[in-house]
Amino acid sequence: MWSKLDYIHLNPVRARIVEKASHYMYSSATNYVNDEGLILIEKATNPVVDVLDPNAFTKYNQQH
Repeated sequence: MWSKLDYIHLNPVRARIVEKASHYMYSSATNYVNDEGLILIEKATNPVVDVLDPNAFTKYNQQH
């Protein structure tokens, strides 16, 4: 699921419409980065690693 979400979020970047996925106003990437967007969404949670938490990989490695 995460690879699909990344793929969708990066389409405007690949098309050179914006430099960062979160800059595309119609993307839910803005919700994941800034907790705000055009519409309210229910953000998916990653049961393994929170990709937005810089310490998540360290926490994951300590648990496993």
